[in-house]
Amino acid sequence: MTTLIIAANGMGATYGAMTNQAVSKLIALQTVMERINDAIATASAGYEGEPGTQFEAPAMGSPGATNLFGVQPSETPGEQGSAYSYAMGRLHEEWATFWTAAQPFIEQLDNGTTPM
Repeated sequence: MTTLIIAANGMGATYGAMTNQAVSKLIALQTVMERINDAIATASAGYEGEPGTQFEAPAMGSPGATNLFGVQPSETPGEQGSAYSYAMGRLHEEWATFWTAAQPFIEQLDNGTTPM
């Protein structure tokens, strides 16, 4: 595949700059999706509490460490955390399908640089 060079110098190449921004954001999103997927797996590995509660923030005023997921719990412990985990898992699966199909074109538009 031929490498495309797209100027982003602002000299009338508005759509070129938008293309470069879109490609950059896609690559950044790929990185974020992998980090979140890894964080979910790490938080779940060996977790012995109620399934899903590892993603939920503790109720206001209750003791306990906060987590970096910040899912707000419902009346049923683990319900919202499980929903979060499921939704992110499905999003990751669908994103991986998209990424696999789109990666050669993203690479071509990224001045020949292989995306992550």
